[in-house]
Amino acid sequence: KTGVIVDAASGVSGAGRGLKPTTTFTAVDENFTAYGLLNHRHTPEMEQELSKAAGESITVSFNPHLLPMNRGILATMYVTLAEGTTANDLRDTLVRRYDDEPFVRVTEEGIGPSTRDVRGSNQCLLGVFEDRLPGRAIVIGAIDNLVKGSSGQAVQNMNIMLGFPEFLSLEQEPLFP
Repeated sequence: KTGVIVDAASGVSGAGRGLKPTTTFTAVDENFTAYGLLNHRHTPEMEQELSKAAGESITVSFNPHLLPMNRGILATMYVTLAEGTTANDLRDTLVRRYDDEPFVRVTEEGIGPSTRDVRGSNQCLLGVFEDRLPGRAIVIGAIDNLVKGSSGQAVQNMNIMLGFPEFLSLEQEPLFP
């Protein structure tokens, strides 16, 4: 049985505010590098939540990368489909699942999300593609880690817990350009 492979590229704000030689402007400018391979702190959480959703043990190979930009995460996930399932079936399932969610949208078929599409917003965009390898699909997700990944997520959770509309104070459209 194969697990899920996740290659995620994050802007330098994903590495925190602390001063580190590897996240200074001169270290990241015109550079693209992997970090935290084999022991990233988010891997157990991904395995836990995917296993819970699948009802069986799911393993994750998580490969984070640092991009020379301030904010945003673009994650590319490679998944093995259930027997007889296509990438379009997976896409349709995600469309149905997130149809009523104000902050998650599945892109049109054949269109992949980008970090610019979500910059400054609480949105999560998902794109689903048929892999050239039979029985596999590629799912691409984009968020702004400074909003959806932190403060926006906190406000969204607070709204739900206090009985406010989930989207209160989070209606900001993505910033463009």
